[in-house]
Amino acid sequence: MAVDWGFAGQIGGFGFSLVFLVLIILAVAIWLVGLVLNKIGAGKGEAEDKKKGD
Repeated sequence: MAVDWGFAGQIGGFGFSLVFLVLIILAVAIWLVGLVLNKIGAGKGEAEDKKKGD
């Protein structure tokens, strides 16, 4: 049984690319969640400061 190295390379390349694609998607999702949480946290912090100032 002969190994079709061209096909094996395609499968390996696709799998390798898929891993990096998933990692990039996760990195972007985590970055966006961080932005949202910072905006929510900043809004609460400003409201608390205004209450303390009154």
